[in-house]
Amino acid sequence: MRPRPGGRGASRLTTPDARLRRALAAAMEVARAGEASMPPLPAPTGLLPFLRFARLPPAALAATRRVLEADAEFRARVAAATDESEVGREGWLFLTRPDGWDTELEQSAQVRTELEAAAAEERAEQDARRQLSRLEATVARLELDLAEVRRELARATVALAEERRVSADASRRAAELADRLTAARDERERRRGDAQAAATEVARLRAELAAQAPVVDIAAVASAVEGASAAADRLRHQLATATAALHAYDTAPDAVDPPADANAGAPPLPASPSPSQAARRKPVPLPPAVFDDSDEAAVFLVRVNGMVLLVDGYNVTMLGWPGLPIPDQRARLVDALAELVARTGAEVEVVFDGSADTSARAIGARRGVRVSFSPPGVEADDVVIARAGAIPSHRPVTVASNDRRVREGAHAAGANVVSSAQLLAALRR
Repeated sequence: MRPRPGGRGASRLTTPDARLRRALAAAMEVARAGEASMPPLPAPTGLLPFLRFARLPPAALAATRRVLEADAEFRARVAAATDESEVGREGWLFLTRPDGWDTELEQSAQVRTELEAAAAEERAEQDARRQLSRLEATVARLELDLAEVRRELARATVALAEERRVSADASRRAAELADRLTAARDERERRRGDAQAAATEVARLRAELAAQAPVVDIAAVASAVEGASAAADRLRHQLATATAALHAYDTAPDAVDPPADANAGAPPLPASPSPSQAARRKPVPLPPAVFDDSDEAAVFLVRVNGMVLLVDGYNVTMLGWPGLPIPDQRARLVDALAELVARTGAEVEVVFDGSADTSARAIGARRGVRVSFSPPGVEADDVVIARAGAIPSHRPVTVASNDRRVREGAHAAGANVVSSAQLLAALRR
């Protein structure tokens, strides 16, 4: 008998096999169990080819559905062997087929379809949001890259402008140098022409002079002039040396000697030493690891017992106090030397160029420092050199100056030599 529509027979359902998978799988299990029971319950013929499959392929699902649609007895066996919790509502409706089951199954299928569509939509929306987030991040990154490119472009524009400016300046300077070179060449040619004209005129004048004047031995005259000039230089140097030596022992009334209470600080120097005494003096040896040009060398020498310190005055003051007026420079140096005398007991003489400043000499004498000035026409350098040679050879002597001639003369007299900077360093100790 053909089932009535809406009854328990076959239907025209459009529900996909996949949604009935649990019910169809349960039917396959019932068929296998029947085949294995004693006595066996034969499985429907349409299921025999698929009984050995562990996982039902789509063809097995379709075949099982056709068997369940056509065989109500087998369908009842399957329904008796399972329940709704195992096969789901849709599978249970398909197996038991109560009144209105096909309508409910279609509605359930429609609801499931809608839910699946909604879930798919939600997934699509989530995918779209994720893609939008990725795109926004990409846009933000590209905007940062674009900003950096714009900054690079701005820097490149500035650099290009600077390069163009430098290039323009270089071109302008090159043009100026080219103009100056051209002008210099023109001037050179002009002067060369003038020189040639002058040479021609000199040759003409010499020819006229030779024709009009007696013959003169020009070479002999030049030799005589050179000899006389050399002799004059020697006499001038000898006169300066003699004057300096005389001034070193000057006892004129305007010389201020140290008072009796200052004799310990600046005792008078002995006079009339023989030239051989200076030749026999040896420089004071320095301690190990102390070098001639070090500040420690100056500090050591001024503390040597019996040391006589000769100072080239302005050579030191111009280095130590260049911004002060000359009188203030002298006062600063004399004050600093007086403090050195008080600390070390050294015998100190300072010589300045020019006319005597009696106030400076008097201040120096009161402070234990002998102050003197070179006589007219004589440099302080010559006075210092002469004093270094006049001091008896048993007395150690140190000369402070940066002047090369003074240093060489002091070395020749057997004295130790320190620079003005070394002396200033020792004064500050």
